[in-house]
Formats: sequence, structure tokens, C-alpha cells
Amino acid sequence: MNREILVCMDFSNSAVTALRISVDIANRVDSDVKMVWVETIEKDRDEAEAIMKDFCASFGKALNGKNIGFEIIKGKKVHSALVKFINQEKPYLVVIGANGNSGYDERFAGANTFKTINDSNVPVLSIRENFDFNKPLDNIILPIDSTEETRQKVPWVVDFARMFPQSTIRILGLLSYKNNKPLKDLVYKYVESVEDFLSKRGLRYTADIRESDNVTLTTLEYAKEVNADMVVIMTEQEKTLSNLFFLGPYAQQMINLSSYPVLAISPRQTGAYSI
Repeated sequence: MNREILVCMDFSNSAVTALRISVDIANRVDSDVKMVWVETIEKDRDEAEAIMKDFCASFGKALNGKNIGFEIIKGKKVHSALVKFINQEKPYLVVIGANGNSGYDERFAGANTFKTINDSNVPVLSIRENFDFNKPLDNIILPIDSTEETRQKVPWVVDFARMFPQSTIRILGLLSYKNNKPLKDLVYKYVESVEDFLSKRGLRYTADIRESDNVTLTTLEYAKEVNADMVVIMTEQEKTLSNLFFLGPYAQQMINLSSYPVLAISPRQTGAYSI
């Protein structure tokens, strides 16, 4: 894995927002930034190249001594070409606009966004175009459920908390009404282990437990209560047959409905581990 941040570019407002936040993160982790655009018939290649060169010139001024560039790739399907490139490059982080040139309602992310997040072997941060750059990253939501993979995202939460030293990690234990007592006890156990992990590293955190019949809505309600800045999830949050084909219900709903940036971690990620 290199220390490059990859930005999926489609020239939408959300993609430009993704580029802006990528430059900010790159300055914090001392990494390069690269835009990647999949050539399509909807946009002239020369025009796209000229725009990205302009982006390199303007955003490069804000990048502290590192490089910003772009690459144009080809593929029959946008998401397939992106995923192939991402998994070959193995960047530190992928940043993508959560809505844009998709024809979807503004509450919903496009199909290319979903499929790219689902199939990527590295973490993907999805950003909506209304992201508030004037608000510091104060509250990072860390949902914890009863699945074995749920704590694989904790090291990434720690990384972001260290990038933004003023932040507080908000651990949210999620109890489904469908959980039996052993599964509920497991959530409490996982929450305690995360608290111990963060405490030993001197990071600020709070912990709360919520029970609901829709953990996505519960997470977002909690995020609104604490004025959240980011939600961190696993792409395969629920063990259902649907996970063999696309994002599980929790992850899919979260990326669709969240007005906050969502960092999605894949259990397939190389080096992913539980605490």
C-alpha cells in the first residue's frame, strides 16, 4: 500500500468536493493525490484532460510539498474499470462523490459509487457536495454490532482521530431487536474492548448503546444528536445472502441516507484485523 490518495473524478460538484477534502487529508498524512477518470462518451477526452490539468494547478497550490496528478483509464463499465485500477494501485485511501452525474435523487448515491465501494479492497470515503469545510472534524461515529468484522474498522478510526486531534470518537453499540441475549452480550463485550483499545492510546471517546429495529436510522439519529462529522462502517455489516452480490442492507442504506461523510472499510482489505 502506498501513501497516495485516489480521487474518483466525474466532474460533478460532489467529485470536486471529494478532491478538496482529499487535499486536506493528504496534507495531514503527507501523501500524494491522484485523480482518476474513466473515459466515457459523455465527455470529450481532451476537455476532461484540460479540466484535470486546471485542477492540478489550482489544488496543487494547497498541497504542502507533495504531488497531485491524474490518470485517464478505459473500461466498458465505469465501476469495473475504477475497481481494477484501485485494487492494482492499492492507495492509502479512495475518495468518491456520493452523488453527482447519476440521475439519482440527491439523497441517494449512484450505482457506480455503490459498486466501487463494494468491490474496493481499500477504504473508500464517500462525500456529498454539501460537506462543510468550515466545521472541524469533531465527532467520528463508530458503530459496533455483533458481527465478527465490526472491529476491523477501529484502526482506521484511530488514524482519522490522530489526523484531527480535536476529534472525539463516538462508540455506538447497536442492538437489533432480533438479537438474542448471547448476541447482545457480544455487542457489550465488543464495545468494552474498543473502549479499552482507545483508552490505552490516549484518544477521546464516548460510548453509548442503542436498541432499534433499523440500525441505520438509529445510527443517523445518533449522529444528528452529537452533530457528527463522519460515520465509519464495514461494507459487509450483515451476514445475508445479498452480501454475495452487493452492499449489505446496513451499508447500502447508510451511504444512501447519510448526509455525513461515510468511510467504508472492506473485510477483504489487505491487513484488516480486529482488535
